[in-house]
Amino acid sequence: MTELHEITRPSSVGRLARLARDRDVLAKAWLVRLIERSSLDEIANLPTDRIAAQLPAVIADALAAAASDHPSDLPAGAAERVAGLAELRNGSSADITRDLGAIQGVVLHALRDEAADFGAEELAGIAVGLAEAVSALQAAGVEGLVARQDDERASRATIDSLTGLFNVAHLHDSLSHALALHKRYGHRFALLVLDINGLARVNDAHGRSAGDRVLSQAALAVRRTIRSVDTAARVGGDEVCVLAPNQGAADMTSLARRLMEAVRAETAPPGEPGMEVAVGVVACPEHGDDVEYLLAAADQAMYRAKAAGEPFAMAEPAPEIRVERTR
Repeated sequence: MTELHEITRPSSVGRLARLARDRDVLAKAWLVRLIERSSLDEIANLPTDRIAAQLPAVIADALAAAASDHPSDLPAGAAERVAGLAELRNGSSADITRDLGAIQGVVLHALRDEAADFGAEELAGIAVGLAEAVSALQAAGVEGLVARQDDERASRATIDSLTGLFNVAHLHDSLSHALALHKRYGHRFALLVLDINGLARVNDAHGRSAGDRVLSQAALAVRRTIRSVDTAARVGGDEVCVLAPNQGAADMTSLARRLMEAVRAETAPPGEPGMEVAVGVVACPEHGDDVEYLLAAADQAMYRAKAAGEPFAMAEPAPEIRVERTR
């Protein structure tokens, strides 16, 4: 049996294409519906500019799918666009259902205004194709939204929220991986620990928010200075650690100097000097091949530099190491 929407497909395709060209008008009608079903508080918090930018593309996706021979075959990127539209508000599957239902509604309303020109049979055929397209968009959008939320949860588990750097857990995982590569293939790596001098004084003099701002600026300087293959992590209140694959102690000496300059420039208020740092460097295999030992050695080197009033110190290879944390 021939499907109803296949009977009138040539003329339907033309009408849907025209609606796609008028997608901005449909988007306005959709926004009116959204505002009508929202409370005043919800309306005040709506990112209408971002919704207005995203919505026409989602409408175009629905119309393109509805006009195709297989409405369940969606345009590339359609699922991500539907999920992105939902995330502009609560980011729930219920939002996707409501959003797509409203798109379906405004499209059918626009077509009903012209029903006298093409008749009920063609309108019904278009409605069937549109319903299939909306159903496919809903399923794909929910799947895309779940994937986005999973990625966000995974990111929160490995990222320090203040600085945007990785956290200690991720650093340990990366170090273990680097050590495994060294033991199997002989790949070297180096580690750098950076401490911001005087951050506690900034907190005491100007408040914790000022100290957090300095720390965020220093983290930005680190991210801009290191390579894309390097891993930068916040490992303490004012300490940052950088893991650099395929680098030796001499390479990290050069990186340490660049980081000092970058942090100083990034944290400098107008007309004033920026923050100074103390850096400790360790390398594998020069200084050992045990994760905890390497971390302790880099930490001790940094504190040795700090105590001596120097900006930089290289770790000393030794069978045992004790770290005395004195400021």
